[in-house]
Amino acid sequence: MFDLTEKQTEIRAWAREFAELEIAPRAADMDRAGTYDPAALDALFGAGMMGLLVPSDHGGTGASTLEYVTAVEELARCDASTALVMSIHSSLCVALLAEHASDRIREHVLPELATKKLGAFALTELDPTKPLVAPEDGDHFVASGTKMYITNGPIADVIVLFGVTGQIEVEKDGKKSLRDETSALLVEAEHADGLTRESAGTKIGLRAAPVGKLTFDGVRIPAAHVVGKRGKGMRMAFGVLDGGRIGAAAMAVGIGQAALEAATGYALSRVTGGRPIAKFQAVQLMIADMATRLEAARALTYQAASAMDRGEPYAELAAQAKLFASETASFVASKALQVHGGAGVVAELHPVERYFRDARVTEIIEGTSEIQKLVVAGWELRG
Repeated sequence: MFDLTEKQTEIRAWAREFAELEIAPRAADMDRAGTYDPAALDALFGAGMMGLLVPSDHGGTGASTLEYVTAVEELARCDASTALVMSIHSSLCVALLAEHASDRIREHVLPELATKKLGAFALTELDPTKPLVAPEDGDHFVASGTKMYITNGPIADVIVLFGVTGQIEVEKDGKKSLRDETSALLVEAEHADGLTRESAGTKIGLRAAPVGKLTFDGVRIPAAHVVGKRGKGMRMAFGVLDGGRIGAAAMAVGIGQAALEAATGYALSRVTGGRPIAKFQAVQLMIADMATRLEAARALTYQAASAMDRGEPYAELAAQAKLFASETASFVASKALQVHGGAGVVAELHPVERYFRDARVTEIIEGTSEIQKLVVAGWELRG
């Protein structure tokens, strides 16, 4: 077991109590409806959950990565959709603004992101061959194009948008050419005339998390809302995505923990042939595999978070944690479903079928398992 400090243990206990009281009772209904309950979002802000990664001098908690990870894990144990809402808001939107935005932007936006405004991270293109463009027009950039699969996008108040703001000349092998200059831009939804948003549709898992398509039709963004250096958008995006993978790994661990607890509880209570199925060796073997892999996934996730906190290289660890934790969550949820048998496939009887669906999606979001393997291989094969 990873040795948590007293403060880390306290934050984990606080997050578990909050999740069990405020989130768990809403989880099944939100999943069934495929929409996120505004009351749950209000509770997240009210408890301070959404401000964990906001620096303390901007109204947040200023929590360490490991402290934050324990909170994500506990939220996911009760509802993975909630954990995803928080993770995208914190690990990507807040993290990028806290690290790269100007003092003016940080002072203006971060306190509200800690207390009442939801953040999104609009990177994925609907069609990569037709990227969103935001050419300069006087003291504004004018954004036109579409972003797809944007978590929190349909309801976000603050959006970190990545778009092509121009072209720059590059030289390679003595030849000069032009390439797109991608910048990060801060969009405040209430002032974004020309922005339309819609849901991505019914998802196999993480159904309550608001995910959708954002269409920008001549949205004017003040030039002062460039985040970091113009033209450095992709570099900044890839930087925070490493941290986002740690949050995604924690979410997968939380789902796996919920599935394990469901399986052990059912195995102890389900009686057949005059004894609990927990007495059957086949069930015990599944439980042993589930618990062992889950503990390894948690340790790898915590190790990645700790490396980030210490300022050590963590990109490879983050990819390893996300890869292993997501595939472990799918394995554990699948075995939990097997332990439940026929009862496990009925949503009205047990939540394990939701864990099974949610776990599968963790192998795709924040970079697929295949992408994580390429990242890991790249680090291992450096010359």
